[in-house]
Amino acid sequence: MIKNFEYFLMIVEEGSLSKAAEKLYVSQPALSKYLKRLEDETGIELFNHSRSPLSLTYAGEQYLKYISEVDRLDKQMIKELSELKTNKRGRLKIGLALWRSSCILPEILPIFNTRYPDIELTLMEGNSEYLVSNLLKNRMDVCIMNPIATLDYSNLDYEIIMEEKIYLAANRNHHLVSRYSHDTVSDPPYFDVRLIENERLFLTKPGQNLTRILSSMFSKNRMSPAKVLETANLTTAINLVSAGLGFTFIPEAGTKSDLLPPNIMLFTIDQPALTWPLAVFFKKGAYITPTCQNFINTLKEVYAIPSSR
Repeated sequence: MIKNFEYFLMIVEEGSLSKAAEKLYVSQPALSKYLKRLEDETGIELFNHSRSPLSLTYAGEQYLKYISEVDRLDKQMIKELSELKTNKRGRLKIGLALWRSSCILPEILPIFNTRYPDIELTLMEGNSEYLVSNLLKNRMDVCIMNPIATLDYSNLDYEIIMEEKIYLAANRNHHLVSRYSHDTVSDPPYFDVRLIENERLFLTKPGQNLTRILSSMFSKNRMSPAKVLETANLTTAINLVSAGLGFTFIPEAGTKSDLLPPNIMLFTIDQPALTWPLAVFFKKGAYITPTCQNFINTLKEVYAIPSSR
């Protein structure tokens, strides 16, 4: 179909082919040919040609509504594509390991949303197998989790966000830790983890990365914890510790926000201190959009890792 909507709109505005041609810097015969081809193509007269100034027929009024909407959508498309190019608009699908949402997102999203308020975010949560599977199926753009040796990451790339310690979390009134009087949240001291072998421990479920690294740590220290209660939600474990019911283990990133109850004490464990990398993963060879890179850079900024891209 002939477009040149500007021509049609100018004829409507001026009510005259000669005046419209003058405004459009085209000859009147050329504009007359345009209108004849347009009416031939639509199969109906769009103007009352016997009247002066030219007026629209009912069909012409409907055509005007149509091209006005098309013109609006065209301008909107150009605007949105321009915003995508300048990172003002976009969509980002983020996967996070279980429990990470509650500790990482309150740190990251206020900063990211302030800088990029029109970026649409979708969150997906699950264990590492779930995240890897959905990342490879292109159901998410990036995921945040801990790389460990037991999973196959051959089809993925990742960037380290931080090397984080894994802390023992205890209730400050427990007899094993009550002698520690200083602020163990900002400056956690060392604690011999073997002392809690016979205490109740709240651990994450099998298959979660934290479970795997703690199992290796227990094996290294020849520990066989006898009282274990498993939960997929580390927030539940923290609240049970706060209630004085036992101990749990918390990755360092989870201590940066104000989510910890005030009666929680933290301790480093193992020698050297138990640590693991926290990373942002993406499919190998995938194009990292500017929106995605901005999110990665925000993560690194909050967790003090310089951008490498």
